[in-house]
Amino acid sequence: MFDVCVVGAGTMGSSAAYHLSKNEGLKVALIGPDEPEHKTPDNEVFGCHYDEGRITRVISPIESEQILAYRSMLGYEQLERESGLKIYTEVGFAVFGAEGDPEIEDYSSTAERFCEKHNLVFERMDHGMIKEKWGYLGIPSHFNGGYSKKYNGHISVRNLVKACQSVYTKNGGERYSSRVQRIVPSDGQGFEIELDTGDVVRSAKVVVTCGAFSKFFDLLPREQQVDCQLVGHTVMKFELTDEDRVKLRDLPSLMYKPRPNTTDYIYILPPIKYPNGKTYLKFGHTTEPSLDNEDIARNLETLDDVKNWHCRTDYPEARRYFNSILSKLFPTVQPVAGELDFCVMTFTPSGKQYIDFIQDGMFVAFGGNGKSAKMGLEIGNICARSVLKGFWDYDLDKEQFGVQFRD
Repeated sequence: MFDVCVVGAGTMGSSAAYHLSKNEGLKVALIGPDEPEHKTPDNEVFGCHYDEGRITRVISPIESEQILAYRSMLGYEQLERESGLKIYTEVGFAVFGAEGDPEIEDYSSTAERFCEKHNLVFERMDHGMIKEKWGYLGIPSHFNGGYSKKYNGHISVRNLVKACQSVYTKNGGERYSSRVQRIVPSDGQGFEIELDTGDVVRSAKVVVTCGAFSKFFDLLPREQQVDCQLVGHTVMKFELTDEDRVKLRDLPSLMYKPRPNTTDYIYILPPIKYPNGKTYLKFGHTTEPSLDNEDIARNLETLDDVKNWHCRTDYPEARRYFNSILSKLFPTVQPVAGELDFCVMTFTPSGKQYIDFIQDGMFVAFGGNGKSAKMGLEIGNICARSVLKGFWDYDLDKEQFGVQFRD
């Protein structure tokens, strides 16, 4: 019988297990498949942490995201020291969009307030300043934005998960690399967690952090249908020549809003060397499906939808879209090749993560809205603290993270 079982071994789950393992004498289990060598539908479940590059930034128009990202970054140094793995790279963060766009102004204003509070620097930039600093960028002449270096850059989410799990097991935590088939309350005696191997793990309390897959496999109470939308997203990694890698060596992590009066952004990560030895410039998007941009995002409903999206091998519409952005924003870059990858994001009606008790003894953390990697380490801390206390134990208002249910 475990004291706490964490179901889901991705960013939030591994972080929760890491924080729980700091409590001496606590019996903890972490359950979830490891990253597969190749993605096929036979794998059943997938994670969004199968990557080397995610933007991390304290520059955000949402205060809770600023705080959780900042506190996560404060924890990377210790985790890197404990695990011996490199997680965080500080290259700065910039946001650019059309002059007068209210979202860009909101980004800049909230960034200035946060940076002033924490003795950091946020530099507003007009088009001339942008071109002076990054002359290779094809930014339109009517665009402006801002830039901040400290506590902004990118993380290896793959190493974040590995680091958390490494320290967790060193601290005595038990690891099951199985998929959970069902979680069943056990007559007031905690929970029975049925694995796909046929084994049953028993635990007094449970933390469920399975991302898009939290909707499936009877993980949550059947009588409550969580309100969230699963969206298939596409990213593209452009393999760089040595010449272009050197040219872009000072590029920060970047959010670029190509069209005003929309909520669509392109996010770009600077050159990152991947385990295959190649260096990539990575493009992604925040676009949700609609009549004019359904070429790069899809609403997903069933488990098969989710699995098939993860296992796609090509998507010509998305390839054309990202190639178009590359040619406009980096007109002198000549990539060796472009590789597409696919992930699934979980969107909530509030735009905030679900971090909440869903029933007595069961805590959940999912619904990342496409931006939780940068906050994952601290969200894991919230999970650990709250599930042990049996109530919300954090200095942010719990109501903003409450789970919503469909009628």
